Amino acid sequence: PDGFQPLNSANARPETVIARPNQYVGISTYEGNHPTGQDISNLNQSPDLVWIKDRSGSNWNYIFDTVRGPLNAFFSNSENGAANYANTLTSFNSNGFTLGSDNACNNDGSDYVAWCWKAGGSKGTFNVDDVGYASAAAAGLTGGDITPSGASVGTRQGFSIIQYAGTNNASTQTIPHGLSQKPDFMIVKQLTDNSTGWIIYHSSLGATKYLLFDATKAGTNSGPWGNTEPTSSLFTVGSGYNNTNRVSRNFISYHWHSVPGLQKFGSYEGNESTDGPFIELGFRPAMVMVRN
Repeated sequence: PDGFQPLNSANARPETVIARPNQYVGISTYEGNHPTGQDISNLNQSPDLVWIKDRSGSNWNYIFDTVRGPLNAFFSNSENGAANYANTLTSFNSNGFTLGSDNACNNDGSDYVAWCWKAGGSKGTFNVDDVGYASAAAAGLTGGDITPSGASVGTRQGFSIIQYAGTNNASTQTIPHGLSQKPDFMIVKQLTDNSTGWIIYHSSLGATKYLLFDATKAGTNSGPWGNTEPTSSLFTVGSGYNNTNRVSRNFISYHWHSVPGLQKFGSYEGNESTDGPFIELGFRPAMVMVRN
């Protein structure tokens, strides 16, 4: 129509975008070489979150992050708590990571994919934009009811990793996420118990609902998020809700918000047609995650 431009990458792209998105989100495919071990060094980043999956077999999804440290894994397909697994991911490097001889992450001849995200680095216990700090207060992670016990925060790319201890208080509790705007996507996992599922927030569902990695149902209980939307500085966990806030239990949480040219979170309605819906992102995605 008059007054409109055709849809193409030149006029659909926002004015301000991440010019080199592979600095923050990277994907590597590799072949296992057990029992030798190997360096995965083809990334343009030092990753703070690495998610590994065997594409040739039935080995579980292994998830590592710099806040918990190397070897410390848990699994998106299981409620198992985190634990050290010898010879898995042994170090995070400047351009990738190192694998040991463990068959789950490095089985000889198996094909693997590793999805990797850069947050705020790992120079200290609390990290913001590659600067390490000795305390949450020094890192600016204040203002919540619960103080983080570890953090890696990337404000430019809109991704943070926050570790905290539950309180089981009678009221909802707030925790700093470190980002500059409200998260669109959050994942929380208790680190200790072997019977506590992953809890997922998505902005298209809101804080009265949640999703799970390790179950097919979608939840409508307001407990995990205390029926309270996250803000530009804090996220809320429910009172005494085991999956996000239990006394004497540690939790890890991952937080993202949309960033032009890098990542986008939204929803769409399917039409069960070969001519399916077009979902405009403003960039060519390297990874697409879809959940009904």
